[in-house]
This record gives sequence, structure tokens and C-alpha cells, in this order.
Amino acid sequence: MKASHFHRAIRLAVRAHDGQDDPPGEPYILHPMRVMLSLPEEDHDMRCVAILHDAVERGRLNLSDLRREKLPASIVRGVQLMTHDKEKQSFTDYVIALKKDRLARAVKLADLTDNANLHNVTFRPSKAPKDKKRVVRYALSYKYLTNEVTEKDYRRLMREAE
Repeated sequence: MKASHFHRAIRLAVRAHDGQDDPPGEPYILHPMRVMLSLPEEDHDMRCVAILHDAVERGRLNLSDLRREKLPASIVRGVQLMTHDKEKQSFTDYVIALKKDRLARAVKLADLTDNANLHNVTFRPSKAPKDKKRVVRYALSYKYLTNEVTEKDYRRLMREAE
């Protein structure tokens, strides 16, 4: 039964990101796939959240689409927590909120790792200060999610990084 959720999640993610390129010329779906494949093969729920982690924030789906597909509530919640609403929540508060959820925390760590892979890091001469802040934000968030930095220090360091 769990495998059928997994198959539905993959189909949904492909639909959500169809036609999206990032970086230009590379299908965006490759990023969620790399994140998914970096997680334990036997944890289908975690892999479902991984493949869908950007489907709402950057793709063409909403949480109702996931519910309509009868994905378990834990998967929908994981995707919801992975969806950062920049207008309503700072990146710092977003990471702190998702840390409490086992699926979202594991997927965010895998997402940060993929985003910080030197092959995937974008440095544009015209936007170097912004790009540097992004990489620092990823590193600090990783350290917070792995309990190497306290919430108090994380908040302070994130403020200083801005």
C-alpha cells in the first residue's frame, strides 16, 4: 500500500514541475529526485515528502491536490512544513517550525545538502552578495537541524548573516 503512495507522489511531482528548468537547460524535477534518492530506500513516506518538497512552493500543486490523491496526512503535513511562504514567515522561523517533524527535518537536511553541493551552487558576479548569504543560510540551517547550533544561536547567526 505504501508503495502506491510513493508512485502517486512521483507522478504528482513530475506534473508539478513539468516544463520547469533550474538551472536553465536542466529539468527542475532532477533536484527533488536527487533529494529523494539520498534518503533511506525503505522509508516511503520520507521519500514521498522528498519528491514533493517543492511541488507546492515552486511547482503547480497545492496541498488540496495532495489530499485529493489520498496521500497520508503525515506526508501532506511534511510537504506543508517544507513549503516556505516568504511573505508570512522568515526563513529562520520556517526552519525552526519544520525541525519538530521527523519527515520534514530529514527532507530539509537532504534538500540543504543538495542545494549546497558545489555542482549546484550558483554564484553570479552581479549577485554575489545575495548568493553568499544563501550559502551561509544553508550551512547555518543544516547545523541547527543537526543540533550543532542552539535555536538561540541560530536566530542570532541568521540575523547577522542578513
